[in-house]
Amino acid sequence: MASLPTDIKIDILSRLPVKSLLRFKCMSKSFCSLIASQEFIKIHLKRSIETNSNLSLILSGTPAPILDSSRYWNGKIFSASLDSLNLGVELDHPFKNCKGRTPIIDSCNGLIALKNDENGIAFWNPSTKEHLILPKYWGDLKDKVYMVVDGFGYDAVNDDYKVVRLVHFVRENVEYTEVSVYSLRTNSWRRIRVDFPYYILHGWDGKFVDGHVHWLVTNNPEGYIENLIIAFNLKSEEFHEVPLPHLGNKNDVLVMFVGNFSGCLYFSCLCNYPQPVDIWVLKGCWTKAFSFHRSVGDYVKALAYSKSEDKVLVDKFKYGEEDDDINRWELCWYDPQNQRAADQLTIHGGIPQGCRDTIVCMDSLVSLAAYAGRGVAGREGRMSYKR
Repeated sequence: MASLPTDIKIDILSRLPVKSLLRFKCMSKSFCSLIASQEFIKIHLKRSIETNSNLSLILSGTPAPILDSSRYWNGKIFSASLDSLNLGVELDHPFKNCKGRTPIIDSCNGLIALKNDENGIAFWNPSTKEHLILPKYWGDLKDKVYMVVDGFGYDAVNDDYKVVRLVHFVRENVEYTEVSVYSLRTNSWRRIRVDFPYYILHGWDGKFVDGHVHWLVTNNPEGYIENLIIAFNLKSEEFHEVPLPHLGNKNDVLVMFVGNFSGCLYFSCLCNYPQPVDIWVLKGCWTKAFSFHRSVGDYVKALAYSKSEDKVLVDKFKYGEEDDDINRWELCWYDPQNQRAADQLTIHGGIPQGCRDTIVCMDSLVSLAAYAGRGVAGREGRMSYKR
């Protein structure tokens, strides 16, 4: 293979999984240089996105948004290949030995942003095991803060990974939200001046889709349920509104969710029993993609299509009696055409039962050091204002 032209080598290597490429880096200096180059990393990532390959299911011991429980798995995070889903492996993440909760904010291009109650936010590539602890957020979050939510994603125009933080303050009966952005390229936080006439009702982090981070909010100060989606453009750093899909009887809605399903924004809502759990997908306009009967679950999260695209991987939760939420989580393949759960999945490897969150992460070679430079974890963040 050493005698092959470089473009042929790149084409062959770009089809291999990340684990194989990491082993090949040890074969020779030329292989190491090629695989570590930013050109190859982006070609490999582009092929993975186009072919919907190199995907892993990440299971975190932090409850899904609908639940409130103390069963947190002691900060453990597991991974299982989406191709087989039969064996889970515990991952050594940056906050593994830290106290407090460690929820995952979101995943993008193989990077995971996660935060810890006591240690802030970290970017982490579970495939390469590289991580970066972000500078401490500039601001006193103990000063009458009502809500803090984050979002994480990729600014393709500026080739930068960013965190957006919304801090909702209540001071002397006056409510306002402060918006700040962290940039990996500058390794710093900055506040941005932007109108935010919305109210955050739940402390759920935003979901990244197509250059934007999305949150459910309300523009009604007396509202008890969200009535629209706001999208933050990571390039222009501006908000715009996304209307909700048409809901039959909004009075029956108990809770809503947004997420990323197969690269598209999805919306789901849980209504009064026995109404189904419906999931809409935004492709130019809202389309109802799935409708789950309540026998499937009370909380249903669509994660990914099967390779044949005739089934959907879902994580479902069924309420029990008297907080009996242990052993009530199930992963299964769902047949949308026949509207029934097809095959229940059991992932071996010592994954605890109880509350959890699940996301799909793409294995990649994306390097944090290539963006922020080496040894940046200890640098102090800088705060500036965008005018």
